[in-house]
Amino acid sequence: MTNIILKYVVKNEQVLREFLLENNISRKTLTRIKFDNDGSIKVNSKEENVRYILKEGDIVEITLPSENYSEFVRFIDKPIDIVYEDDYFLVVNKEINLPSIPSRNAEDESLLERVNYYFREKNINSIPHIVTRLDKNTSGLVLIAKHRHIHALFSNMEIDKYYTALINGKIKDHGILEAPIRRVSSSIIEREVGEGGEYAKTEYWSEKHNIKNDINVIRLKLYTGKTHQIRVHMKYLGYPLLGDELYGGDISLISRQALHCSNLAFIHPISREKVNVCTNLPDDMSNIIKHNE
Repeated sequence: MTNIILKYVVKNEQVLREFLLENNISRKTLTRIKFDNDGSIKVNSKEENVRYILKEGDIVEITLPSENYSEFVRFIDKPIDIVYEDDYFLVVNKEINLPSIPSRNAEDESLLERVNYYFREKNINSIPHIVTRLDKNTSGLVLIAKHRHIHALFSNMEIDKYYTALINGKIKDHGILEAPIRRVSSSIIEREVGEGGEYAKTEYWSEKHNIKNDINVIRLKLYTGKTHQIRVHMKYLGYPLLGDELYGGDISLISRQALHCSNLAFIHPISREKVNVCTNLPDDMSNIIKHNE
């Protein structure tokens, strides 16, 4: 089995403990490395304690302890569309009608259970952790960390999430909506804009409007991640998404909300390089656009 190894090049002389903390290796993670058999901290391929003095150019390698699945986890042998992968995380293009995580309904499969199978087949000695989650019928990019430590690093980072959606009507070219979202009192699922709700911010751009059929392709950026945020904000503006029956959208052209996470952009938590992952629209959305050109 292959453990996750973090590699760093030292730029300045300093104590190893300080270097680890500067690179967000938490005390909890250090404790696990110390007491778990398969974790280690090496400098230039030799194990060292945290009091070691690093020199410029040293190579620090941290082997993260393995993670074990619970006995109740399922491994589902179904394909996953991997758009990006490295030693630390992967980005998967999720299909429609597939929950991101297991639901209470045992008959429902989930993306996570498919990734469980992939990890096992690839001998990855940890478990997947979903960083960005999508609704069951929202398609597109999902970011998945390969270890709880990598997940924790992402939780302290800004991830730019962009979506493509289809609406009826000509919306203005650009807008930013800051409107609180709360649960509808008579529903467990439905949300609405209203006083007492949680702060939510969405930015949008109109990319293409077809006058003949009055269909508008829009791009959106989420600054917060509230339940149904894009769907609720677009309804509030008077432009519910095509196919979004729950929020009053036109269901004549598509059988689910026409919403796709098309782009994720962030700084790599280990290399510090820019990562920009994109994916094309699924057929149900792209066909609507093509047929209305």
